[in-house]
Amino acid sequence: MGDRFYEIRDAVLLFAMSAVFLNLEPFSLLFVAPLLLYAIRYGERRAIGLIVMATILLAAFNVLKLRSMLTDRFGVAVLLVNLHSPLSLSAAGIAWLMMRGERRLLRRLTIALLPSLFFLLLLAVFIFSDRALPSELYSMYGNALAALLGPMISLIVPGVDVMIVIDLVLMLVMSLVYPVLFAGICASLFIYESARHSRESGWEDDVMSFSFPQDAIWGFIISWALVLVLRFVSAPLLLGIAVMNLAGVWTLVYAIQGFTVVYARIRMRNRNVRSITLFIILAAIGLLIPGINLIVLIGVPALGVLETFFDLKKIGEYHEDHS
Repeated sequence: MGDRFYEIRDAVLLFAMSAVFLNLEPFSLLFVAPLLLYAIRYGERRAIGLIVMATILLAAFNVLKLRSMLTDRFGVAVLLVNLHSPLSLSAAGIAWLMMRGERRLLRRLTIALLPSLFFLLLLAVFIFSDRALPSELYSMYGNALAALLGPMISLIVPGVDVMIVIDLVLMLVMSLVYPVLFAGICASLFIYESARHSRESGWEDDVMSFSFPQDAIWGFIISWALVLVLRFVSAPLLLGIAVMNLAGVWTLVYAIQGFTVVYARIRMRNRNVRSITLFIILAAIGLLIPGINLIVLIGVPALGVLETFFDLKKIGEYHEDHS
């Protein structure tokens, strides 16, 4: 009875933490992270059950909230947009837990990311299958952003046409929709794995030595080459958005590798530094400190790219010095 009480208590606490994250930007991208932690003590099956329950309740809440709008495709589209991120995060978390026995990390990560890509493609097909729907959604979110950001924009840049700035913001959001989701999924999975392996000395060495295959650099090069080509060639707007999302994903891939480079260099000097601590510091700087965040957002992926060509980590020398 006592064990059951503690299990329910932990489920309620983690569920509440997840709900708080969901309502706090940008922490909403970590919605599934607390639910994943349930697996550490109570196993993957029960954690999956908790994630499913939370997702069903979230979907039901959104349906009730938008029930007056669900009489046409526009209302359904708004519902799908609202649910896309949490559904993707939940599916990634479930897939990750189900694939625990998979030793190939990249295969496990790819499978965890596939549902989010499927949901995004499904949403795009639904929206663009109706000629009027994209413009209606664009207008609704544009007006909402104008009401929210308009006074601030006018204060910072007096006399500017607010709607031009809002158009740029919307284009930026659409160009980064999948990279941002990708970042949230990877961050949630990293938090979970760091907590699961917190007492294992080998975990930090595994993080430090992680890298992507050298051939992956072609994905980064080709995606950004396409971005440059589309600057000079007329192309459909949807294609340009898709290419920007692709380039953003590959940039994040090398941000992950760049993070391991930074961590390896720090571990050379201080073995007590934990990867999750460095992750929190870099994430806080990248999200909260203007100006300096550009160094993190540009410099970390750049280090990841350079690691492909140069041994920035010098892991072999590191292990030799401390063997």
